[in-house]
Amino acid sequence: MSNGTLPVVANPIGRCVLGTSVIRDESGYQMLDHFMTAGGTYIDTARVYGGGVSEQAVGGWIAKNNPSDLVVIGKGAHPPACRPDAVKAELAESLDRLGLQKIDIYLLHRDDPQVPVGEWVDALDEERAAGRISRYGGSNWSRHRMDAANAYADTSGRPRMAVLSNHFSLAEPVEPLYPGCAGISIEDQRWLAETGTVLMPWSSQARGFFSDVNRDLLDPNTWRCWDTPGNRARRDRARLLAADRGVAAINIALAFVLSQSFTTMPVIGPRDVGELAVALAGADITLDEAERQWLAEGTATTAAPHFSPRNREL
Repeated sequence: MSNGTLPVVANPIGRCVLGTSVIRDESGYQMLDHFMTAGGTYIDTARVYGGGVSEQAVGGWIAKNNPSDLVVIGKGAHPPACRPDAVKAELAESLDRLGLQKIDIYLLHRDDPQVPVGEWVDALDEERAAGRISRYGGSNWSRHRMDAANAYADTSGRPRMAVLSNHFSLAEPVEPLYPGCAGISIEDQRWLAETGTVLMPWSSQARGFFSDVNRDLLDPNTWRCWDTPGNRARRDRARLLAADRGVAAINIALAFVLSQSFTTMPVIGPRDVGELAVALAGADITLDEAERQWLAEGTATTAAPHFSPRNREL
């Protein structure tokens, strides 16, 4: 694997990335076990999750199971330490917590546009050359900064940033989930397809917005970011298509992300094994272009076979 490419996982579940921010102790081991048994491969960690407790818990599970096919995604350089000179120490701390010699994919958790992109690439590639990371990328980075970073990498003979991890889901946020968070626009989608950059979108199911659980049980940020008339209409359309397929609306929401024309490896964030099992049911669902367009916009340029024309009026 080189120069910005990632393996395309044949198993649909293998394309899903298990977020581990809610794993804080051994009670989370069952969810990791279930994910790997189901065919999962990638897990997402970050230095700031739980103030380091999450990485420690995941490290305990890794030490206990020693899974040979596990791919670990780590993140660092989160504000207030969003600086290239913080990468080395933060990565060392994450490696120690996880009990690893190397993190497979290391992402900058945020970007500081005031920092020249070359300084970020130099800091990351120093760790790659030292064998502490295999590949690197950015989370909550703009495509313009990614392009600039990759142009610098090309001219300096360094590997490109292989992964972008911004928000993308069927629901469109009206404001950032947290300060510094970035989403994927229509122009970004075209860029992803043209450049072949892999997108690992966080909150790929909009924090449970498409689930059927009581709204009081969900993160209040779900409603602040995604509870709009347009997104409620998208959820209603997802429910109609889900009823036709015999699945849940949240499965359709995941299938929407997986069925894009650009490569996606969505990060899912279940809180327990039950939610994980429900979420993964969406990995095997395929949506065509007309269905994706109808779900997102309420119209389709060509007839989609899986739902009746009357439902298109929603």
